[in-house]
Amino acid sequence: MKEIIEHQGVIESIEDAHVRVNIVQMAACSGCKARSLCTSSESKEKIIDVYEVGAKNKYKVGDSVNVCGTLSMGRLAVVLAFGIPLIIIAAWMIVAIACLKLGELFSVAVLAVVLAVYFYVLYLNRDRLAKKFSFWIADV
Repeated sequence: MKEIIEHQGVIESIEDAHVRVNIVQMAACSGCKARSLCTSSESKEKIIDVYEVGAKNKYKVGDSVNVCGTLSMGRLAVVLAFGIPLIIIAAWMIVAIACLKLGELFSVAVLAVVLAVYFYVLYLNRDRLAKKFSFWIADV
């Protein structure tokens, strides 16, 4: 299985070692020949920050490049964004309703606060997480 994910993009700006690459993320069916007839095909533009020493001398704005990341980064992102919150939701609702005999409305309100705290902790650790989610530019 391929361990590297690649997206083609265009360099939007370069500031010293910080390169901002604009990629177009497309749905899986966007390459289909019938996409003009289908309402489910979609695409989104995203900006990827790449840090590369000497980028100012190597690239220029408007260059077409391939931005790469590892598959494990994608897995970790899914676990942090969806897996852990799902476990928190299931565990809290079981404990709150079955064990503590709390009402559903109160349980959901407390759950909203717990999830807000979880995502705030992720936000506070964004610099540490950014080191784990580092992208690089591959030659086209």
